[in-house]
Amino acid sequence: MPSLGSHLASARLLADRLAHRSVDADRGSFYLGSTAPDIRVITRLTRSEYHFFALDEVESQDAVARLFETHPALRGAVTLDVPTRAFMAGYLTHLVMDQDYIEGVYRRHFGSAMWGEDPRGNVLDRVLQFEMERREREHPEAIDEIRTVLADASATADVAFIERETLERWLEVVRDVAAQPPTWDRFPRMMSNHLQRAGYGEDEIAAICNDIPAILAETLDHVSEASIDEFLELTMDRSLARVREYLQ
Repeated sequence: MPSLGSHLASARLLADRLAHRSVDADRGSFYLGSTAPDIRVITRLTRSEYHFFALDEVESQDAVARLFETHPALRGAVTLDVPTRAFMAGYLTHLVMDQDYIEGVYRRHFGSAMWGEDPRGNVLDRVLQFEMERREREHPEAIDEIRTVLADASATADVAFIERETLERWLEVVRDVAAQPPTWDRFPRMMSNHLQRAGYGEDEIAAICNDIPAILAETLDHVSEASIDEFLELTMDRSLARVREYLQ
């Protein structure tokens, strides 16, 4: 699924296009919300606990609808305070983007239907995620704006299924992620852990991590630039529609 950097960059673009008073009043909460489904990194709870999407269900799902079925008190944006309203609007962007990626990119290009038990598909998926995020970080004005907003942000959203203390810890994680440079320096460390879990040996891991141009070329041969652009355009349109519906 798209990385935190990609979610932040997409949230910024969406906020600019949305131009809604609730989001503009607290972009810090909006940006934080756009990353929050991945808070399981620190809570160690299951993915579905925050993403409202079951990876083992092949039928089409609606993560946003499932969120509000589970937590109906958050359904009415007008009843929430500004930080919570902005946070939840950002949260929806993450759910939509992940769902679109799973159904339109991962399952089509990297899933078991194509690769079976071969872990290579998941390797290329991770490479694509990293490259998408790296490209977003190459726009310094956008990243600087996100960093500035996050520096002044506070974890004041009142979300029943995330404790305030946990949200404060997550804000520090997100600030650290936003500060990372647009390079491949973090790739070997990140991929080494993933490849070990996938069953790759030390020599195979070294070959992949030491020849980034080769693994990147293989990935982009497998998933065309046109497919990436199509996904980004689709998920932006769908996110805008769901957030507008929520905030109306």
